[in-house]
Amino acid sequence: MIAAKHQSFLDIILIFGAVPAGKFIMKRELMWAPVLGLYALRIGCVPVDRGKRSAAITRMVADVAGRRQAPGQLIIYPQGTRIAPGVRAPYKIGTGVLYAELGQTCVPAATNVGVFWPRRGIRRKPGLAVVEFLPPIEAGLDKREFMARLEREVEGASDRLMAEAGFHAEDRHG
Repeated sequence: MIAAKHQSFLDIILIFGAVPAGKFIMKRELMWAPVLGLYALRIGCVPVDRGKRSAAITRMVADVAGRRQAPGQLIIYPQGTRIAPGVRAPYKIGTGVLYAELGQTCVPAATNVGVFWPRRGIRRKPGLAVVEFLPPIEAGLDKREFMARLEREVEGASDRLMAEAGFHAEDRHG
């Protein structure tokens, strides 16, 4: 499982290009997007209904378990949506539930992509967009410990990458 910071559509492309057979946990509404929805199902993505929290988590775990035989790397965005650079948002428990249920190592991933390709708007900035895969978090931690460590590592590395790109929290454009 890969648990990644999500700032922009571009980080999806970069992660997908970096792993042999990525399959994302994605919001169910995307299944109705022309071409994208069909392609997502074909590569093994797992759609989630974000509106019904506990039912959504139960369904997500069941869907992931049902697709375990298919090769690939499960990619989840712990905050559940794109978050602009410099904005803090909570990590959702679904990532911790999957980590516990799967009993597998989790590879955190940080990014600075939102500095160059924002969540909203069409303006792009020049620079080096980076997705950095961090040292794995081995299976076996309890959910709270895992979630705290995941957030600390992903946010810290993302802050570092954004600072290297010249972004500072006071620059945020939320």
